[in-house]
Amino acid sequence: MEDSSPTVERAMLTRAVRIFVARHASAAGATGATGVTQGNSFASFPCPSGLGAWFELSVSLSGDPRQNNGCVATLADLDSAVRATAIRILRDALFFREDFARAQPALLVHELSSGLESALGRPIDMLQWRITPFHEVVWRQDMPTHTTVTSTFEFAASHRMHDASLSEELNRTQFGKCNWPHGHGHNYRVEVSVSADVSNPPSMAALEEEVCRHVIERFDHRNLNLDCPEFARQNPSVENIATVCFALLENPLRARGMDLRAVRVWETSKTSATVEAVPVKTTRIELQRSGVRGETVHA
Repeated sequence: MEDSSPTVERAMLTRAVRIFVARHASAAGATGATGVTQGNSFASFPCPSGLGAWFELSVSLSGDPRQNNGCVATLADLDSAVRATAIRILRDALFFREDFARAQPALLVHELSSGLESALGRPIDMLQWRITPFHEVVWRQDMPTHTTVTSTFEFAASHRMHDASLSEELNRTQFGKCNWPHGHGHNYRVEVSVSADVSNPPSMAALEEEVCRHVIERFDHRNLNLDCPEFARQNPSVENIATVCFALLENPLRARGMDLRAVRVWETSKTSATVEAVPVKTTRIELQRSGVRGETVHA
């Protein structure tokens, strides 16, 4: 019988590792006499003792799983490399490094990726460093001299979905409760990603200043249909909001030395739209709605 299964030559593995970094190394959470990791490594390693900083690092690397018993890499090796490398580098940066300018995350992520490659003895594809649940820096093998920084914001606003060219009945049919005459509100979340060369790394402070000035102050606690000229002639759908935010931010961020990579707007925890910069100078919108997954349209 002929085998119809697909041939996989390369696969990418991503492993998230959570660490706790304190001024002094803690014996708690170290491997015990049996060689088994002690403590709750799902939450962090080592086990927290006193005050310190918690971080999550996700390392991605690719390879042929057929060459290593079905694995791209051994998870134990990945965990050990991330813990040994990241805890050492970040402890030094947080508590002992005198050159504070070199201790900013946009630069440290390059030092972390280089250290991980040395510890693993092989290249990695990407390193994502989640500094807080709402701040992230990323190093990528295909953009080795750049850093991507992502920060998340929020604003509260009301809107109404309505198409003046349709009858009231068709509007109610198409938009449902979103067509109520007096509108309804959302707590929107906006995730903005920028990149810049490591010689002039992206500043989270500059990113937040521009997003607050051009997006949050413009839309927060507004009726988007009535108070915002951007939506006077178009529905303030989550797709259009993401597109408008991208347009509002692209030039101001470029003036601050940052290339806008993506804007993602959440309308609810189940519905979001993402507008990305793509090489062909078009704008891609990815919609994630309840029941609609992975749909992509071009504007």
